[in-house]
Parts: sequence; structure tokens; C-alpha cells
Amino acid sequence: MSRTPTNDTTTYDRILEAATEVIAQQGYSGAGVQEIVERAGASKGSFYFHFPSKEKMVEALVVRMSEKLVAKVQDSLEGQPTPLHRVAASVDTLMETFARQRTVAQVLLLSIIGHGRATDKRFLPIREGFSQLIQQELDAAADTGQIPAQDTALVAQMWVGAIHEVILRWLLTGKPSSLASVTPSLKAALLRSVGVDLATLDLHHPSATGRRLA
Repeated sequence: MSRTPTNDTTTYDRILEAATEVIAQQGYSGAGVQEIVERAGASKGSFYFHFPSKEKMVEALVVRMSEKLVAKVQDSLEGQPTPLHRVAASVDTLMETFARQRTVAQVLLLSIIGHGRATDKRFLPIREGFSQLIQQELDAAADTGQIPAQDTALVAQMWVGAIHEVILRWLLTGKPSSLASVTPSLKAALLRSVGVDLATLDLHHPSATGRRLA
């Protein structure tokens, strides 16, 4: 188990930031501790002070990235007037975040998965957490009559799978050239899957704190 950073938090942060860059460029297997510490301006001693192994460092990196991502998504829900506005905002935020931070997407969704059971287990809660968030808002939408009653748990899993596939294809093939460009179409398709026409959903509702979701 890695030690909790105290007086040396700056080095801890630098190591994780350097690891993000190296893993994105070299892949998980090609990312060596020596290259990471050199890029971080740290030493192997400081690396192993915080992380007993490369695997534990990667686990910490996944937790760090996922917590920041979840915080951004949750922040986007504030002030949205209805459950469907909130779920639409969460999709927008997730796509926009990965579009702006391709390195994060590369590391989380492509470079790390499949390189260790412990790391994969760390990643699973990210998907489950986002799936639960979607399900919660879809349940609320069904309760308020915005959508018909349906298996929201299954629908939420399908949504997460569809979003993941679009982002993964972008990372692997570079298509679409702009991830943000497909967000409106993706969001419309997801909403249609629960019986909502995006054109009929007022995403410029005055109660939505001025956020534009389309």
C-alpha cells in the first residue's frame, strides 16, 4: 500500500503527472519507473517512498483521475432544472473533459486496462459510478413522467458502453477528428433510447444557470 503523501506532496503530484505523460506515450508496459522519475525531476527513492511498486502507482493514478472526473460531472448537475437536463449535462461534461484532455482519456481508457487485475478493479468503479449516476437521473425522470417506466439499470449500462466505445474509437483511429463534434448526435441517440426527442427537450431552460448543453 502506498504511503499517504504529507510533507512531500509536490513530489507525489509531479510523479503522477509525469506518469500520466509517460504512460500515454509509451503505454503501460513501456512506461519505466526511471523515465517517470526523470521526467518528474524526482528520484527512485522518492518514488518508492510513495509507491511500493509501479502497479500501486498506477492504481493511485486511476483513483486520482477518476475522482477529478466524477467531481467535474457532479458539478455540472448543479442548477439543472430536471433529471433529463442533469443527465444530458453529465454526458456533455464527460465528453468535453476527454476531448480537452486526450492524455487522460488515453491513460484511463486505453493504456491501463488489461494490465493487471488490481488496476482493472480500480477502473471498474468509474464505470459503475457513472452508470449509477445515469440510472439515478433516469429513475427520477421516470418518477416525474419525463420518460416511460423502463429498466433504467440496463439502459444506464448501455449508455456507458456507448460513450466508452465512441471515445475509444476516437483514441484508436482519430475519428471523429473532433470528439466534441459528435457529442450532440450521441446525446440525441442516447435520449431517443429512453423515448425522448432531443428537439423537444428545452436545453435552454432559464433555470439551468445559463449552461448551454447542446
